[in-house]
Amino acid sequence: MDKKKLWIIIILAIMIVPIGFNKIMTVIGAKLAAEAMKRPQIVQVAEVRGEDIYQKTESVGRIEAKYSVDVVARINGWLQKRYFKEGDYVKKGQTLFLIQPNEYAIAVQQAQASVNQNHAALVNAEKELVRARELVKNDFVSKSYYDQALATRDQNKAALEAARAALANAKLNLSYTKITSPVDGKIGKILITEGNLVNSQSGSLAKIVSTSPIYGIFTLKSEDYLKFKKGDKSDQDFSNMNVKIKLSDGSEYNENGKLEFVNNEVDPTAGTITLRATFQNKDNLLVPGDFINVTATSKEPRHVVLVPQVAVSDSTEGFYVWIIDKDGLAQQRKIKIGDAINTDWEVLEGLSEGEKVISTGVQKLRPGSPVKIEEAPAKDAQKQENNQKDNK
Repeated sequence: MDKKKLWIIIILAIMIVPIGFNKIMTVIGAKLAAEAMKRPQIVQVAEVRGEDIYQKTESVGRIEAKYSVDVVARINGWLQKRYFKEGDYVKKGQTLFLIQPNEYAIAVQQAQASVNQNHAALVNAEKELVRARELVKNDFVSKSYYDQALATRDQNKAALEAARAALANAKLNLSYTKITSPVDGKIGKILITEGNLVNSQSGSLAKIVSTSPIYGIFTLKSEDYLKFKKGDKSDQDFSNMNVKIKLSDGSEYNENGKLEFVNNEVDPTAGTITLRATFQNKDNLLVPGDFINVTATSKEPRHVVLVPQVAVSDSTEGFYVWIIDKDGLAQQRKIKIGDAINTDWEVLEGLSEGEKVISTGVQKLRPGSPVKIEEAPAKDAQKQENNQKDNK
């Protein structure tokens, strides 16, 4: 055999041997994989449990006065005097300003004189009517004479009523010269000072905001509000909620708010609903316009189904867990989850209390894989028990 043929044989051998080797290894690998699939996967399981939990949410809110009133003049006149200091706490009915009353007092006197005059005229007309009635009765005068006396009496009666109305209006205008506080509250800066001519178009002289009780306004996501409602055993909108707030400096306010208003619609742009709690604010720490941190906690718990977070996987089709079927094989089950509660997920759909799910060893599982349950180490079991106690 010449050298050329020998080299060709050697090269062919070198090329054929790896191909055959790879085929052999592929077959061996497939057999090993098949054997591995037949061997049970060691896993641990956790029980799906139910628990009563208290709903709790936090949001940012603001303080709002129950009453916010602009003090305005109701009549035309010179602002003569004020009876308070800026920033004072004032009472309902307390006199705040005085508009020069002279012309309004004169108008009252004139109206009173008109009342007196018309009253005297009416008295005389009543006497004339009585005389006319007697004369007609005895045929001394014609019926038209009586009719004229009756019309005169009625005219004087109407004039007296108009004069009395004018007097009441004059007295009302005179009372408006004293501008009083319509509410209890704290008055702010004076916006129009004494010496200015004011009227109903002049705008606010000062502003009063009530301080006790006072409102805390906040919002909840619509889904959080529904959770509070689901735990509510009454037909009221706000019986299942405690409201606590923290002030702008981070300190906790020592009074619980009383929830007394829930808006009648959800804001479609934000997906939130507005709520309002009332605080007595006896120490005046709550100031209208200030921002607060609101913590809302349910008074009654709601029952939830919980599964450990480590047992839940997700895919493009959603969340799922691994369960063990009656043949000891691992199978996937789709679930719908809600809130994260400590180390668990709330299960909305797909699992029931008491069912078992695979909690460890899920990475290598395939649908239909045989599994073997291994008991959880004592320390893990104790840790799970402690978590359950903490949740309660």
